[in-house]
Amino acid sequence: RVVRAPRDAPDTGVACDHRGTARHRAELGNLTMISAVDVWTFVHILLFVYWLGADLGVFIAAQAAKRSTLTYPQRSTALQLALKVDVAPRLSFALMFACGLELAAAKGFVEPAGWQRALAWAASIAWVGFVIGMVRFEGRPVAAFCKHANEWLHIALFVVFGALGLASVAGYGPFPADWLGWKVLLFALIFVCGIMIDRRFAPMAPAFAQLAATGSTPELERTITKAVDEAVHWVLALYALVIVIAFLGTARPF
Repeated sequence: RVVRAPRDAPDTGVACDHRGTARHRAELGNLTMISAVDVWTFVHILLFVYWLGADLGVFIAAQAAKRSTLTYPQRSTALQLALKVDVAPRLSFALMFACGLELAAAKGFVEPAGWQRALAWAASIAWVGFVIGMVRFEGRPVAAFCKHANEWLHIALFVVFGALGLASVAGYGPFPADWLGWKVLLFALIFVCGIMIDRRFAPMAPAFAQLAATGSTPELERTITKAVDEAVHWVLALYALVIVIAFLGTARPF
């Protein structure tokens, strides 16, 4: 025997289904509202956090490595920590300008051609490969090649971004002659900071090898202290540039 519900009884099942369908459509609508600007802004912020935030960790660990009051194992651990954490800001730096170009294009500030985007990403990917190669093949000829290639790429990008920034600020470049042109010009100076940081910090590896073999000496401690202190000057300059660039991109004061 089939019991039928009265005709005026509410169909709660159908109503619940309608509410569930509406909720599902609303959720899909929220997902479809995520734009390219949202995605590239998120990536840009994430790279900025790992660039500046992780680099502060490198700065603190390097300061600990030069302290002669610590034991060699403690100083060696601090130096190894600095070198490992340093990979994050290097990778963030390598990806920043390609992602920044995508963000500027998504916001309508620039209209790069397809080949220009491809060139930017090719340079970023090559740069990432050099960074990974320096870490993955440390102590081998491949690492030495990646280190030299990384420095030459820095020099080339300094020239390219410096020329683009100067031309844009003067009103003849591909970027507007406002905050964006200045941002590109200041970004070029970061490559100089990166090159000088690596060069000033270079004596640390042989100094620590000698420290492990012969122990501490006044001359050796002076070499280590000088390497860290001279690198710090360029690190602070890099921090200042990154902060100013971030302010220009956020406030757009002119």
